[in-house]
Amino acid sequence: METQRALKDLGPASLPPGTEVGSWRVLELRGRGNYGAVYRVEPLGDPGSGPFALKLATHPVDPRFDREAELLSRVQHPAVPRIHAHGLWAHPAGPFPFLVMDWVEGQPLYDWGREQHPTSRQVLRLLAQVARALEATHAVEAVHRDVKGDNVLVRVSDGQAFLTDFGAGYIRGAPTLTAPPLPPGTPPYRSPEAVRFQWGYRSHPTARYEAQPADDVFALGVTAYRLVTGSYPPPPRVEGMDIQDDDAMPLVPPRLRNPAVCQELDALILRMLAEHPEERLGQGSTLAVALALEEAVRTSGPHADVPLSGSAVPPAIATQATPRLTGHVSSRTTEPRDEPSPVRWVWFAMAVVCLSLMSAATGWFLRPTQDAMTYAEATPLQEARDGGTVSVGDAAVAAPVTILAPVPSFTAPPGLGLPLPERPFPGQRKPPCNRKGEIELRGGCWYELARVKSPCDEDAYDYKGACYLPSFPVQRAPTSAPSTSP
Repeated sequence: METQRALKDLGPASLPPGTEVGSWRVLELRGRGNYGAVYRVEPLGDPGSGPFALKLATHPVDPRFDREAELLSRVQHPAVPRIHAHGLWAHPAGPFPFLVMDWVEGQPLYDWGREQHPTSRQVLRLLAQVARALEATHAVEAVHRDVKGDNVLVRVSDGQAFLTDFGAGYIRGAPTLTAPPLPPGTPPYRSPEAVRFQWGYRSHPTARYEAQPADDVFALGVTAYRLVTGSYPPPPRVEGMDIQDDDAMPLVPPRLRNPAVCQELDALILRMLAEHPEERLGQGSTLAVALALEEAVRTSGPHADVPLSGSAVPPAIATQATPRLTGHVSSRTTEPRDEPSPVRWVWFAMAVVCLSLMSAATGWFLRPTQDAMTYAEATPLQEARDGGTVSVGDAAVAAPVTILAPVPSFTAPPGLGLPLPERPFPGQRKPPCNRKGEIELRGGCWYELARVKSPCDEDAYDYKGACYLPSFPVQRAPTSAPSTSP
């Protein structure tokens, strides 16, 4: 009885050292996520063979863990932590699933970038390792669905990258666990096709987007862009959304934000961020991306060995113009259309000087370098809504960060896994809620997801133990013919 009472007082997200989970002993808590906590553990009876990483669910009988165990058992790659065991932790509140994997003693990718001051060649090598891990994942008909800096760990001793946290992953043919329209993931890393689907089907209660390998490659491109520039690329343009305005922010090549980025890395990041999926994958698979990155590691010139931060960029490099890129470049990219004449360079230099003086006076100008560049932090809320559980070997529980520079953002369609709002969203249908399946809640019309219960994922709202999607009027196509005037 005393044992049961003591066990009841233990929460899966805060186990003290010495707690036994199956045949493993907890050494320390190392991280928490939306659906799980990671502990450093050792096997009972053989403490010298550790440590290992134990990921414990924070919700009883969470089916995500069975799927992650199956996915990790299929993916055999040096850049993916191996799974050693999985099971259920008996608890009075119900059985809590757990996984045991290799312990990765490394830094989250963005922390590594800030502290280690890598060169373009080192970044190319690291991205190639992650691309190889993704290629192995896609080869077993699976997708990661939450590629981002927090889910890439870098071993400082040798620079080896590890792709972690497959909790949001999906295997072809597996049952659906989350609410429509989008699968789990982190909003700033969504591909253009996923964002367009979410917007286009925002009023459809059952439409579901199926993530593809090209979505993982786009997320890797976003990760690389933020690593070398300190900011996210602008959100995809979607017809009908506010960001479709003429003054919408274009995709600025990384070299224009950080002159230390070499030409090859710049071109490959733009390729991964291409508007169309087939342009990202090259020959139809992630393998082409990995091969291109590996080729750039071998063939890039001296510019690739300049640190991306932490030291001044040589003047000869800082003044080089970004080269014209051919193929695999997003249509959102801004790049020179022709070679500027010497006179135009003079006018350009004068404009830069004037702009710099005005900016110094008003305090709003953003320098692209801090010695070479400033690694600006993204808004914490943009990465807080992750799709997985928590990275293996995460260094610490996520903490707020200081915003050093503006980050492009946009207003996503409603549905971010938050509590049901007190008032309807702008444009949301209001009573009478007479569509089939609609119900009225807090002055708005909603659809209840009958097969999805709390805790809801980021695509639905939580209300009294159930999950709901807002109902919006159907956007009908215009019936009038478009103008033919020039």
